[in-house]
Amino acid sequence: MGAMLVLNVAAVLYWARPRDASGRLTEPQSPLVVTQYVEKVVAGERASGLPPSSAEAFHWSHLEAAEYRDYIVRLRKIGCPEQTIRDLVIADVDKLFAARMRSIVPWRATPAYWESEDADLANNHDARQWERKEREIEREKARILKELLGVDLAAERMRVKGQVDKMDRRLAFLPEEKRSELRTLLETWEDQEQTIRERSWDSGQALTESERTQLRTLREQKELGIGSVLSPEQKELFDLWMSPTAESLRHDLYGMGTSEQEFRDLYELRREFDQQWPRDEIDVSDENTLRAWGQALLDLEEQIKTRLGEEKFSMYQRGQDHQFHDLSAVASRFNLPRHRAAEAYEYLRLARMEKQRLADSGAYSPEQLSAIHARVDAEVERALSELLGAPAFAFLRANGRQ
Repeated sequence: MGAMLVLNVAAVLYWARPRDASGRLTEPQSPLVVTQYVEKVVAGERASGLPPSSAEAFHWSHLEAAEYRDYIVRLRKIGCPEQTIRDLVIADVDKLFAARMRSIVPWRATPAYWESEDADLANNHDARQWERKEREIEREKARILKELLGVDLAAERMRVKGQVDKMDRRLAFLPEEKRSELRTLLETWEDQEQTIRERSWDSGQALTESERTQLRTLREQKELGIGSVLSPEQKELFDLWMSPTAESLRHDLYGMGTSEQEFRDLYELRREFDQQWPRDEIDVSDENTLRAWGQALLDLEEQIKTRLGEEKFSMYQRGQDHQFHDLSAVASRFNLPRHRAAEAYEYLRLARMEKQRLADSGAYSPEQLSAIHARVDAEVERALSELLGAPAFAFLRANGRQ
């Protein structure tokens, strides 16, 4: 970018060179005149007299400054495009933090081909510590660049690379300043939540009462923090886009073709349920709690069924099943009509129901049930192979999606 800026300045200075009445260039002026002209432009002064005849005396030293703010001011005064200024400053800040970023991972000073460095790094260290430090450095960069340029670093990086910024897409109803502030807050809360949950993830055990309390407090702080940034109307839209309830509901409504009103109706039902039964608050070791939670879940499903009707409720249940999502992905991979995934799922659903019905009937011995299930499975395989085609069915089986 630096070279491009020099070329741009050089081009401006070249076409500004003095010409005679016929348009021919006159004799070039001395380097001193060129330097004085550039210095005046950089200083924000109006250049007087003849413009310089050459850019040969221009140096980056005319723009360099001890403070980033002064550097940015000087770049703007010579007409440097704002995007170029962003690129220059972001690249410079990245270089400034590069040594700190490199020092996080304990790479060997001089690698040798006989040493298992990658395996050593993967197995002998907790990479989560590195990830935390990297996120801290990125947030520090983001704070600096927000102050200097007023830009959201994460959004800027994705935009320049042509990547889709999901947060910007979902929060397009908010001013850029608020989107940036929310991104910082959400990333901070996410780090805090991960820290609280790590013991449970590592041990495979349930959250302790202390951890549940910490998460409850964090959720309350999060709600208050978001509410302090957004108006009530903006907060409502934020929740419809970003809340865990809305995220989960969108997943479950896949393939249903939901209207906005249907989404809002179901969202209200599920939001009320999630508030009454936060997942972190359910003590799975307590039988009474589990029984009450299960009954509340059945009541919720009945309310949703009443709202949607039989047909759409069946599609809603289908959307909650990972098997339907897998079948849809396979259909896309092999360029099959969309309805094939729905038909294949229906075969599998009916087969599950039939096997469950036979098991519940009590009319068959375990050996008989095993033989019946084998025949049902064989029929399902035949039907799916015919419906999806041999390549897609083979892929489905090889990847454990059937």
